[in-house]
Amino acid sequence: MLRMQPYVDELKSRFGKVTVIHNSSAETLLQVEHVIPDRGYAAVLCVTLGVHFPRTPPIVTYFDGRKISLASPDGSAPDAWDPSKSKLVDAVGNAFANLANLWGSVVPPSMELLTSQLSSLSDSMLQDIVSNPNCLESYAYQLPFFKAIRDASCQTIDDIERVANENLKLQPVVENLRAEVEGLQRSLEQNVQSMQKMLRATPLLNSIGTPESLAKTLATDVRTLDAQCEEIAKKILQLDCATDKFRFDNLLEEYREKAKERHFIDLKRRAYCASLT
Repeated sequence: MLRMQPYVDELKSRFGKVTVIHNSSAETLLQVEHVIPDRGYAAVLCVTLGVHFPRTPPIVTYFDGRKISLASPDGSAPDAWDPSKSKLVDAVGNAFANLANLWGSVVPPSMELLTSQLSSLSDSMLQDIVSNPNCLESYAYQLPFFKAIRDASCQTIDDIERVANENLKLQPVVENLRAEVEGLQRSLEQNVQSMQKMLRATPLLNSIGTPESLAKTLATDVRTLDAQCEEIAKKILQLDCATDKFRFDNLLEEYREKAKERHFIDLKRRAYCASLT
């Protein structure tokens, strides 16, 4: 371990959390945890240093045993490992970058996450994982997508709860508005009833309430005055002007006034009817 300690210290200075998982004369197994800056999540890689390291390249694997390339993600370095030039911290940094490119924005699963998830699974699924090594790898691939689906479902539930809470807040306001509208409707009905009662109690309003009613009323007034003029004319014809000149003159003056009034009302009727067309 003393020979590998400088490399471990370099990894700690770059990545912070480095744990020695296994150390023997044949190899040293390290676990390196690093927060990938441009992704915002933490990833864990296993670094195996063989007995001939650094002449032989380190082996960087994911927790499921899959090897991660040590080459630069941008392809600037043609070889993944050069014993005379390559540094362990740079190679591990390239491995983290390649891992981030592999998973993209999805947080790669970790052993801790799998442990917590597996603890809630049934014994039959655990038995399947033990009996079939491919199950663990498949689960590791599917877990981030299931997590994304679960997060989307949780977000949908949160949105539904938010809308429901807003509806609960709006319900008293709606009830108050409904009560106010019902009160206004009752008041309007009472006003309409009062207006109808007033119209029935006041015939004059009915006679002039609409243009047609006013025109009809004017025509009725003209006919009434015609009848009155005709009645006065009959009385005049029945009198003898020589014997009752005073009454004759009074009836004649009354006839003139009625005829004049009839003429004015008829002119108003004609003008009003003309304005309606």
